[in-house]
Amino acid sequence: MTKKVKAVFETEKKFRCTTIDSLINHALSLGFNKTDENLQEHDIYFTDKDYIFIQQRICLRIRQTDKHCEITHKWKSNNTEGLYSKLENNIKIPHDHKENAIALIESLWFLRYVDVKKTRNMYKKNIGKLTHNIAIDHIENAGYFVELEILSQEALEEHQIQEFFESFVHLFQDFNLQEETLPYRDIVRQLQNKRA
Repeated sequence: MTKKVKAVFETEKKFRCTTIDSLINHALSLGFNKTDENLQEHDIYFTDKDYIFIQQRICLRIRQTDKHCEITHKWKSNNTEGLYSKLENNIKIPHDHKENAIALIESLWFLRYVDVKKTRNMYKKNIGKLTHNIAIDHIENAGYFVELEILSQEALEEHQIQEFFESFVHLFQDFNLQEETLPYRDIVRQLQNKRA
């Protein structure tokens, strides 16, 4: 059976937040619906031997949850004034093929970079052709984060991305959001290096 590759355009920003409960209540009052509760995600990130993936924010990972397992590739980011927008490709794989997928990726000379374990609560609202997601993440040993994300099935112009995203973030301006510019993989890796 052939698996389809699902491609979407993702634009996101990540924030540290100390007022999680208030932000959730506000999101619910705006019509966001909870889609996942206490979802356990184990992400295994890979990089090339020259660490170009890390420098250019290219993502190659295997994600395992209670519900599914998938390989994800996100190409080099288009940084639009703090927004990260990129094409995302996902290939679903059976749970029992995770170790085979790791071996395959490593056989192609990619290096295992870091494992990130998180608990995620997800809230979603469709507005027009765009999906607006709010992920409340607890990263093991790193704390709580809020990820605001817009998904589109088609590429948007940069000015459209900025406009839509600024409107989205503006909805949560009263919640002391502090932008976090590093991906989770780099936050966790830095913490590991400090402990070593």
